[in-house]
Amino acid sequence: MMINTNYSDITALAQKKGEPNVDFDSKNYSVKAITAEKDTFTLSDEAVAKMNGEQVEQIAPTYIKPETARELLAESAKTSENKSVEESESDNRFKEVMQNILDQRIGIDRKKLEEIEAMKEEIANNENLSPEEKKKAIEELDKLKEKIIEESLDIRKQAKQIFVKEEVS
Repeated sequence: MMINTNYSDITALAQKKGEPNVDFDSKNYSVKAITAEKDTFTLSDEAVAKMNGEQVEQIAPTYIKPETARELLAESAKTSENKSVEESESDNRFKEVMQNILDQRIGIDRKKLEEIEAMKEEIANNENLSPEEKKKAIEELDKLKEKIIEESLDIRKQAKQIFVKEEVS
């Protein structure tokens, strides 16, 4: 029976003596007591509280039913439907504001461009015109649109040059 046997000490002692084999059955080996400095343990917070006479309450964990993927997808679909309407409104408003800023920066008259687009749509929907006439009219409107954009860019460049000349003076 090998109770209170320190096998690492027995092995170290056999190595020290140069013995080729270790005999753990021998009763000659003395077991060294562990010194107080090496004998340590850690108390939990609950144990320290009990030692100080404090009452410790442990709350049992409650079971929460895990959500299935189907439930999560259904919930996500509901919230995305609600958000899609709000997001589309905010997206449209954002796009409108950005377009206004861009138009103002470039100097383009958006109303004129919208009128040209409406005229192009009218021509495209007009059944009295032949496809060649429609194509020719739409090309003329596109040229007019490009001309308006070029004029606005020229005006912007001239205004910028005037502004720079005024700053230099």
